[in-house]
Amino acid sequence: MRKIILVEDDQAIREFLVIFLESEYYAVRSFSTVNEFLNRDQSYLPDLYLFDVMLPDGSGIDLCKEIKQSHHNNGIPVIIMSAHAQLNQFKDLCEPDDFIAKPFDIDMVLSRIKFAIKK
Repeated sequence: MRKIILVEDDQAIREFLVIFLESEYYAVRSFSTVNEFLNRDQSYLPDLYLFDVMLPDGSGIDLCKEIKQSHHNNGIPVIIMSAHAQLNQFKDLCEPDDFIAKPFDIDMVLSRIKFAIKK
């Protein structure tokens, strides 16, 4: 079973994504803040990170940058989601593997996740 770590502060979106992705046979660990994410079990390595850009205590862009610079997470894809930012505003800062604009089509999200994991 493929593993995803999701950081999304909007409870409705987070719960929807968790339920949907688990129904597609992904194991999902979700967090609502940067602090929760940073205090996670570091030994749990996912197959993909899915970060919202705007979080109450930080930025998914900073999390992306941290993941991309970490040898511990080498090669693990990162997808960024945002309702406000555009990929060209931050792609040079963290080099995400993909970008999903909100609101999103859930089938498109699933296909992007599958594609990123297979790279």
